[in-house]
Amino acid sequence: MSGAAAPLITVVIPAYNAERTLAETLRSVSAQSYDKLEILVVDDGSRDGTFELASDYGLSDRRIRVLRQNNGGVARARNHGIREARGPYIAPVDADDVWHPEKIERQLQALRTLPGGHGVVYNWYAAIDENGIIFGHSRPVLHEGNIFEPLLRENFIGNGSTPLMPRAEILRCGGYDAGLRDNGAEGCEDLKLYLALAEILPFALVPDFLTGYRFTRGNMSSNAYRMLKSHSLVMAPIIARYPQLARDIRAAQFNTARWYFNKALLGADYAQVGKLTPMMAKKYIPQLIRHGMQQGWRQTKRQGIRMARHVLGKPARPTKRFAAEIPQAGTAFSDRFTTVPAEQAISPTSSRTVGHE
Repeated sequence: MSGAAAPLITVVIPAYNAERTLAETLRSVSAQSYDKLEILVVDDGSRDGTFELASDYGLSDRRIRVLRQNNGGVARARNHGIREARGPYIAPVDADDVWHPEKIERQLQALRTLPGGHGVVYNWYAAIDENGIIFGHSRPVLHEGNIFEPLLRENFIGNGSTPLMPRAEILRCGGYDAGLRDNGAEGCEDLKLYLALAEILPFALVPDFLTGYRFTRGNMSSNAYRMLKSHSLVMAPIIARYPQLARDIRAAQFNTARWYFNKALLGADYAQVGKLTPMMAKKYIPQLIRHGMQQGWRQTKRQGIRMARHVLGKPARPTKRFAAEIPQAGTAFSDRFTTVPAEQAISPTSSRTVGHE
């Protein structure tokens, strides 16, 4: 690729006390098959060795610049990186998440399918634990084009480490909303930005699981109560602007709360369960009853169809398949691809050490 066909992509990595995971994140970024990257690590006032680790890594990959700010939260750190970016497209990744080596290259290919080659690109993700082992994955939806209303109903992008977004439109939308953190509701800054972009831009999809999204106890996405407060604050002005969508948005709020409750229950996080149970009982009793009845009916219907097909001697319906390989629980995210050896990815003689303007 060359010229306009090969834009400089700015990777923005907000990092707060991230020395345990940052090296793995940087390796996954350095090893991208598309190497015309500017990599900005924004140290958000860390008190551990995050700054030193990023600076040392930058000695081997000159595409890396390390920025510092007083601790202000992930939104301010991302916004700092976006303001400093030289590339027309921004690819954020949190300092504990990882990428498939072809993520950026395939996203750029998808970008060219949009009118004028301009818009936002996302992909599916695999959920990984502290050790990089897969335990789940996003629902493989196929939304493209105008995705505003589907995204209101379900945050299918699901994290801050997936999209490729045009810098100019991010700035036009005001970037990530740091005010959510100031109101004790940090967590849905990424969703708020995606919704703002979806009102003005088309979205394209790379139908594959190219992001390894890490869930650990104590990270932002694990604080369910705060995330739900954040979700409510993000949705309130949208309901005011689009009252005809209020029912869908409230259904999405219920589904979000139910998702966090199930996640806490399955993860034996009883502190979260204890916080969420009274809130669910107070706000969502009718929805819980309706959901339980719907689930029971669907299960009964599925069993009836299976029994009828068996009696009639018809084969079971084939499971819906996608071209992408579905992530298998219990396997490492890194097993989904042939990894570039770390020493090769950051070798001083590699083209990856060359700065791009």
